[in-house]
Amino acid sequence: MDCPEVPIMDGSSRPFVDLFEKVGLSQQDACRKVIKILEPIEVTEKDARIKLLPADNFSIDFQIDFKSDAIKDTALDISLVNGAFNHHISSARTFGFLEDVDRMRAAGLGLGGSLNNVVVVDGAKVLNDDGLRFKDEFVRHKILDCVGDLYLCGGPILGRVKAHKTGHYFNNKLLRKLFAKRNAWRWAPERSTHSLIENQPAAAIA
Repeated sequence: MDCPEVPIMDGSSRPFVDLFEKVGLSQQDACRKVIKILEPIEVTEKDARIKLLPADNFSIDFQIDFKSDAIKDTALDISLVNGAFNHHISSARTFGFLEDVDRMRAAGLGLGGSLNNVVVVDGAKVLNDDGLRFKDEFVRHKILDCVGDLYLCGGPILGRVKAHKTGHYFNNKLLRKLFAKRNAWRWAPERSTHSLIENQPAAAIA
């Protein structure tokens, strides 16, 4: 990359996943290492919270709660194995609210955003002509964000995430708290008969 941030593309990670699938993967002899969670780690501020728990695979249970009638209270619990990320999460687009557009652009933010790469919500309406890709696309994109943020730790996580009304800030704080507690995790060889996340690198750049 020769720019400060990843191109927004269509607002999801699907274009990157498609490129990985087009090129293909090379099998290596070395066993992949994962970050195995040994003790619960939690970050809480007011009514927002995120927790990382020991588990046998990588799963995320995410709940969002927005005042907008188009989103409201939505939850999704998904195990990211056997192609689940590619099929159910990777194409979920980022979203924003029409009422915030002028303020963001005045601050120099979201200048590349449009209906081609952002789901725009106005009250109870989705303004994109093609609507939503999933009826719960909003929470799916929050899970996509969570996967991408957690992969900044340097490897797949063997653990379960439970999140309520959180985002990038909380994901970052969760990792910092995890690595500050050395006995809460360890590197371990991946021994599962199925991949933690797709057996592909696509999730790492979500």
